Amino acid sequence: MARKKIYLIRHGKTKANEEKRYAGKRTDTALSEQGIRECEKQRPIINEITGSTPDRICSGYMKRAVQTAELLFPRYEKLQICDLAEIDFGDFEGKNYEELNGNEAYQKWIDSNGKMDFPGGEGREAHTDYSLKVFNELLGDRDKDESIAVVCHGGNIMGIMMRLAGGDYYDYMCDNLGGYSLELETDHEGIHFITYHKLDTGNNT
Repeated sequence: MARKKIYLIRHGKTKANEEKRYAGKRTDTALSEQGIRECEKQRPIINEITGSTPDRICSGYMKRAVQTAELLFPRYEKLQICDLAEIDFGDFEGKNYEELNGNEAYQKWIDSNGKMDFPGGEGREAHTDYSLKVFNELLGDRDKDESIAVVCHGGNIMGIMMRLAGGDYYDYMCDNLGGYSLELETDHEGIHFITYHKLDTGNNT
C-alpha cells in the first residue's frame, strides 16, 4: 500500500470568471491579466504549501489550467496533461446571473439546487463520474509513494471531493487558485481516503 499526497488546485482567473460568467468545457479561454498577476503573486505561497517540489505536476488540458500550472510550477520542464475539463454548461455557457435572471430553464435549474442537468449541456453526476475516473487514472502506480499537484477546474474539484470525503457538492466550492490537499493510501484494491484540508492560499472563498 502506498501513501499519496494530492493537491487539487483550481486554475487562475479568466475574464469570464471576473464577469461571473458560466465558462465550461465549450470555453477554452486563457487567463486574464489579473489572473496571471495573481498566479505570480500566489506562486511562492502555493509552492510552500506543496513543499516546492511535488513529484508530479498534472494539469487539465484546457488553456486556463495549463497556463496556471506553468506559472505556478515554472521549474518543471515536463507537465503531465490529463483529460480533466470543466462541466459543459450548455445553454448557460458564456452568460452570467444578470443575463439569465428570469429565464425559466435557469430558474428550474436553481430550484433543483443544481442537481438538474444543464439544458443542452452536462449533468452533475455524469461530470463527477468522469472527473473521478480521470483522477483515478492520474494516481498512477498504486504502490508508489508520491505527491501530485493537479491543476484543474472547480467542477472537477467539487465532484472529486464529494465522492471521496462525502458531504454536498457545493460544500467544496473554492475560488480561483484555491483548492484542497488530500492524503490517500492506494493499492490494487482502490483508494483509501485518509483526510483532507482546504488550501490556505489567500484566494479561497
